Amino acid sequence: MDGEAPVPLVLYGVPFHNVSFEEAAEWVVRRVRSGRPANIVTANLDFVTKAWSDPEMQRILIDADLVLADGFPMVKLSPFFGPKLKGRVTGSDLTPLLAQRAAEEGISIYGLGSGRGIAEKAFEILKQRNPSLKIAGTYSPPYQRLLEMDHRDILQRLENAAPDILLVAFGAPKQDKFISMHVRDWHIPVSMGVGASLDYITGEQRRAPKWMQRFNLEWLWRVCLDPRRLFNRYLINLNFLLTASRQMYRIHQMPDKPVTFDPLDEPELKILAESGVVAERFQPMDTGKQASEFMKRIGRQSLGRNLLLDMHAVPWCNSLELGALLEINKFCRRGKRRLILYAPRPKVRRLLETCRLTDYFDTAVSLKEVVRMARNLAEHVEGGTEFENGSLRLELPIELTAATLPEFEREARGAMHGLRVRGALRAVEVDAAQLDFIDSAGLGYLISLKKRMEAEEVAMSITHLNPKPRRTFEIARVDSILLPA
Repeated sequence: MDGEAPVPLVLYGVPFHNVSFEEAAEWVVRRVRSGRPANIVTANLDFVTKAWSDPEMQRILIDADLVLADGFPMVKLSPFFGPKLKGRVTGSDLTPLLAQRAAEEGISIYGLGSGRGIAEKAFEILKQRNPSLKIAGTYSPPYQRLLEMDHRDILQRLENAAPDILLVAFGAPKQDKFISMHVRDWHIPVSMGVGASLDYITGEQRRAPKWMQRFNLEWLWRVCLDPRRLFNRYLINLNFLLTASRQMYRIHQMPDKPVTFDPLDEPELKILAESGVVAERFQPMDTGKQASEFMKRIGRQSLGRNLLLDMHAVPWCNSLELGALLEINKFCRRGKRRLILYAPRPKVRRLLETCRLTDYFDTAVSLKEVVRMARNLAEHVEGGTEFENGSLRLELPIELTAATLPEFEREARGAMHGLRVRGALRAVEVDAAQLDFIDSAGLGYLISLKKRMEAEEVAMSITHLNPKPRRTFEIARVDSILLPA
């Protein structure tokens, strides 16, 4: 592994990278050497449950550089979806292993979060076990909700410390959303949410005996220690697993039916090319090598253009094939392009819908739809500004995320600066008609913008917000702040 993770296996709409403990640790070391910021998520059944109701959580898992299976249900069920996962890679066991490898490789680590003094104590214990371990620092900020935290202070501390590995112990999903908000901007090679791992190291919380871990009964141990907090959570997770598995089984048993679509002959391909779209045919795959080769070929041919992937002959997608589709889509989005799945059969479309992936993939069955999508992407991918009669309209892009925010913020700041200097700005309308997805970074920007406008006595409103991004506003509990009653 050279710092690039293998093609993930997608289970219930969530990608999991098929690596062992040793491979995960080696990946971290190589990624640190590369210097490129990376986000690691150790995901269990609770993460998957949350991903089905929280669009931002699912996007974090999709966009993460390495997602590890921290729960035995995913490992046990993986053969029913495609290749088998090698085994659990728990954050609680990976954390001390990373400390050991960091000591061997001269890599520094930083502990952020957990209760007061716990991170410091945990790192002292890790230092005793690994005397050559470089500790860049620890910090436990006072408890606050994610969007109320003093991010600037935390980021300044991290910049001063300049660690190679950052372990964040805010608890899920807060820690993972925090990392996702900042991972593209800071110069930390590897960041990982570790939950209660630091508490286990200090003995603040006790892990299950080895025999219970061996028989996958650690969940029972945790429930017995903290029934008030965990009983309902595990009950919800179990109900989700049974319900989702039943849905997946029913989809798999559906009869395969063809789909009506516009064939892509030479004239149609020419029209697509003129619209900045390259068409390719999807290729079934059973091994990671096949998936990697397919992705490389597609990547070379679609560079700089939107990609149309013909799916009309595909009867089903296994976990590896879904993983390849996710990775291709990530590649396209990084280049401000999109992947469009063309003519997926009813069975495949139902699979994508059930796994909540139709929110991430664009689909079409006609040439007209594809051309319209391409034009819409070209017009709205970056948003825009318009000023009239003292009111500035900020058109949000299709996605307002940590990745797209810097460019949009620069344009908005430039548009507002001259108007504010001249005193010509009386109102700001944030037009969300095109907004399809927003994350915590985007929400944080809108909150800070509203506060600035209120301080300057400039009215601000958000209009035309669609139901899907509104759901993210509600989950983050900022709807009462940003949206009119």
